[in-house]
Amino acid sequence: MASPAKNVRRDGGAFVQQIEPLDAVDRQIIDALVADARITNRDLADSVGIAPSTALMRTRALLERGAIEGFEAKLNLAAIGRSVQALIAVRLRAHDRDQIDRFTARVPLLPEVLSTFHTSGSVDYLLHIAVANTDALRDWVLDNLTTDPVVGHTETTLVFKHIPGHSGPLD
Repeated sequence: MASPAKNVRRDGGAFVQQIEPLDAVDRQIIDALVADARITNRDLADSVGIAPSTALMRTRALLERGAIEGFEAKLNLAAIGRSVQALIAVRLRAHDRDQIDRFTARVPLLPEVLSTFHTSGSVDYLLHIAVANTDALRDWVLDNLTTDPVVGHTETTLVFKHIPGHSGPLD
């Protein structure tokens, strides 16, 4: 079984996780789990060509090493009443640690926020949100961003269609 990831200190003093390289079996396991996270261990083992006990140990090792962060359900947002999606570019008023911490402690935890990206360039954050309708979108921006003294500027872009990319390992 592979050893877990190691925390290594970088030159700047911050700790980063160093993950061991994936071998061919690890990649096959990850590909199978990306295709179907609900696959049974037996079916996973069969698809990769290893024993079920090996598949279980290798999957647990990938979790322990941090190569797999977890498993989640993919939701049909329209079916659960959140048919309007938007990307909201957010620029903070100031870039001090207190304001950044205040923003990141509150906004990413709001139930409408699907993803939060801390970015470089002309905006500080990019939010992917889903709400019921355009009125709810307007109200959400006003209630959660425009009135926040940390936020200097927002720009909202409606998402017409989300086309996901590949979420598995790159070859």
